[in-house]
Amino acid sequence: MAYIGCILFGLMFLVMTAKSTGSLQARMDQTFAWINAWAPFSYLLILIVLVAPVVSVKIMNSWPKHVEPEDPMAKYRHSNDVVE
Repeated sequence: MAYIGCILFGLMFLVMTAKSTGSLQARMDQTFAWINAWAPFSYLLILIVLVAPVVSVKIMNSWPKHVEPEDPMAKYRHSNDVVE
């Protein structure tokens, strides 16, 4: 998640420059050409990238909660005893 901020920071400067609009458009054209050229593989790759976070959140939410173990010595202690 920390890399997302770095990427957005870099993209902000890339978008602000005047010459970058042509390079961004060329990069997007190359990306879409690659997706269409490698159609079955690229669609599976995009599906995995998009579904993986959803699956991981579902697994983390369904994971059993941690229960603190009971203190076995608690029944032998008296609450009114004061040790000086």
